[in-house]
Amino acid sequence: MSNYSFDVLFIGAGIMGSASAYALSKELDSKEQNLSIGVIDLDLEGEHSSTLKNAGGVRATWRNRANIELCKYSIDFYETISEEIQFRKSGYYWMHDERSWEEIERNYPLYKKYNLPVELYSTDDIPRFLSFVNNLEGISGLSVSKKAGLIDHYSLREHYRRHARERGVKFFDRIYVKEIFVQNGEASQVIADDLRSSDTESKNLDGIIQSILTEGEVGHNFKEVTFKCGTLINTAGAWGPRVSEMCGFKDTMVKPRRRQMVVMKCPEVDLSSYGMIIDTSDIYFHEESGNVLAGYSNMDEPYGYNLEFSFGGMDEESLFVNYIWLPLWKRISKFEKVKFIRGWAGIYAETPDRSGYLGKVPGLENIYESIAHTGRGLMISYGAGVALADLILEGKIREELRSAEDLSRERPEGDLFEGLHL
Repeated sequence: MSNYSFDVLFIGAGIMGSASAYALSKELDSKEQNLSIGVIDLDLEGEHSSTLKNAGGVRATWRNRANIELCKYSIDFYETISEEIQFRKSGYYWMHDERSWEEIERNYPLYKKYNLPVELYSTDDIPRFLSFVNNLEGISGLSVSKKAGLIDHYSLREHYRRHARERGVKFFDRIYVKEIFVQNGEASQVIADDLRSSDTESKNLDGIIQSILTEGEVGHNFKEVTFKCGTLINTAGAWGPRVSEMCGFKDTMVKPRRRQMVVMKCPEVDLSSYGMIIDTSDIYFHEESGNVLAGYSNMDEPYGYNLEFSFGGMDEESLFVNYIWLPLWKRISKFEKVKFIRGWAGIYAETPDRSGYLGKVPGLENIYESIAHTGRGLMISYGAGVALADLILEGKIREELRSAEDLSRERPEGDLFEGLHL
């Protein structure tokens, strides 16, 4: 059995775990303090993680101060490394129905308070901004968010990891956590299976990893590895509830739900100068390497760890045709002729109010969490990592991010309901 020991141990190395380890190591460096930091993950490359299944959008125009502050703080940081992470600040163009338009008009003063460059336009103005939109039926107005755009999620994650490693953070791949020792409210040790010890062929091991992610079972014998820890942090994304339960905290609030996206070819529609575009049908789309990436959040999708893509292709009865292509074609006639290229499914985590949890786990002394930010993880990752580092090192969050305290399980300001996550 291999043994490791860290002052701080993260379970989960997706965008939140990588960002948080980076932010913590950065804060320690600035304070000239030293703590050993480890990050463990079953799927470090993220083949099945939510991070690389993301649409790549970033915006700060949310309903609640906590999410606005975390996103704005993160975007300010992304602007400083924009070339490295391919941050295209090309805006969000949102076509609102009546209910959505009333909501953004209510939120507009809040955006102004945070100096967010958001502009509201009438339906008649839409052809001036989105010349390819030729059916305005059902649109009550258009919002254009300039402090928003698209990021390459892989490049951002690797930026976090590279600079974290430079400060001594250790990342471990193919580690499956199966037990966490907690006594008197404190975690002291993590017991895991080390899939690196397997002589199984790579293809079979990938199948085992997917089975673990979907079923939560191993069914194979691997060497055990232990990680002692002074502080434990749950950044396991949609799989966060499994970690919580091993800590003795039964999480009934976070539930996994599949999200699916597609890439299609449509030569007649040029989106290269735009960021994210959202239709009243809740379809979101943007340019992707000369093609069009589009997604739709099917709220009838049952909860569960389902990684299979099922939207299908151009078959008349396919979900792709009915959920994505038909609504887009009705809105934009140039979408009449498209070619389906590929699609994928990812797992998001949802909470009842669709805002994540960040802070100390209730009833536990040295266990923290940053999970279930549901399609917002990429957007808030740096701000959330800094807020978490503040809590661990100082016991409170800096003033610029103080509203992030509302993301605790106690929800000091009540429910933080958010709508469409993109």
